[in-house]
Amino acid sequence: MNSGRRCKYADNCPVYNDEIEGLETPIHILRNVFCNRGRRGWENCVRYQLEQSSQEVPETATPYNK
Repeated sequence: MNSGRRCKYADNCPVYNDEIEGLETPIHILRNVFCNRGRRGWENCVRYQLEQSSQEVPETATPYNK
């Protein structure tokens, strides 16, 4: 279940959980822009788009590229 304005996929997201190394953008900024912003941020997230369309989400996919 979605808690507030946080992405419903956040619990299993390696980006949200800071498990992907070498991101160019600090994790707190990514969370604020994509994960904790509600539908406006989620719909701009590549990972969210892939999840919503039932496509495979590569483990290394970031909010801004596959």
